[in-house]
Amino acid sequence: MKTAAKIAIGIATVSAAAMVMGVIPNPFVDLNEEAANHRLHEMKVSWNHDGKFETLPIIEQGVPFDDAKYFEMPANINENPTETTGVFNFDYEIEQFFDVGGYSGNLRYKVNSNDNSMYIAGTDITESPLFTSLRSHPMLQKYRIEFFIRNSKGDWMLFANHSEEGKLCIKAPTGLSFSDMIVDTHLKNLEILNSAKENSTSIADNNSPLEPYRGTFTNDRGQQKAVTFWFAKEEAQIPTNVPLMGFGVGIFKNVLEKRQQFLAITEMEEGVIKLISLDKIDTWGINTKDYRIISFDYHLPSGQERVDNIVTWFKHQQEEMARLRAERKNCPPHQAGSECRRILERQIKEIQQEIESKAQELNRNMTLPIR
Repeated sequence: MKTAAKIAIGIATVSAAAMVMGVIPNPFVDLNEEAANHRLHEMKVSWNHDGKFETLPIIEQGVPFDDAKYFEMPANINENPTETTGVFNFDYEIEQFFDVGGYSGNLRYKVNSNDNSMYIAGTDITESPLFTSLRSHPMLQKYRIEFFIRNSKGDWMLFANHSEEGKLCIKAPTGLSFSDMIVDTHLKNLEILNSAKENSTSIADNNSPLEPYRGTFTNDRGQQKAVTFWFAKEEAQIPTNVPLMGFGVGIFKNVLEKRQQFLAITEMEEGVIKLISLDKIDTWGINTKDYRIISFDYHLPSGQERVDNIVTWFKHQQEEMARLRAERKNCPPHQAGSECRRILERQIKEIQQEIESKAQELNRNMTLPIR
């Protein structure tokens, strides 16, 4: 693993230096005017797959040509917002098959080739067996799911319409930055490619349209996991700015061989993901400005800080009311102290109303309507 270590350390060093400045340089973009001509020859790509666990998709595409420069070409679309509200644009559509963790079925979504953000339409959620548990959840019976967006930081955002509360966005952030996502995906891909290269297992039958790369990677728990990538032998004539465009399958940047490839199948210990189709679409967008945001970020430092600030504020208000009540007891007795008591009681009531207003605000912004 010496080669893997050298490459990983080199990439990590560059990434760490760049992240000090707040951004990470994109290692895959090298503008080349001559390469722009290749955009005129983008292949139409589809995969034949019958949905069975053991079958291999078969590639159907146009006549290949000199497409090596696609590895260095930038995507033709701007990055999407990393915040919840904004206009999100997508230029490719992917359909893939999952058989993972006891769930199986197809999933279709749109993807941005610049940052790998994704859009899943509500009908593709409600009609897919992958989301049966989500659809049948009792807390969501009054919700009409409109769409999902997964942004470039890996945050999942469910956009739905509640029968009483209207348009809501339920956000589950990861706490990662776009740079974190790029580095993590890139280093895991390098780990797999290097281990496959050292084990010399990237050998396939010449009659097969796909070629397997068997390797390992270290998951978030520090465990070594085996994985097999099945690549199409033809290079992909689709410019992207990310290590992998797609969710487990799609367009893969093979940085060791300087090739841009179709990743057709990803086999893991937990199951398999297969590419069914990958199509270029006219740039399509959606505006999310009309949705009220409910963020479930309590597992992150930002969310914990928000909760701590709220608890501190409530505690301070309770202490202030206790002080005013104690002061009210010291007002002169009978009629002589009526004005003193009236002033203090008004102040206490104002604090109680402020607490009630704050509680209602928190209920709207931090909890799901379940009635």
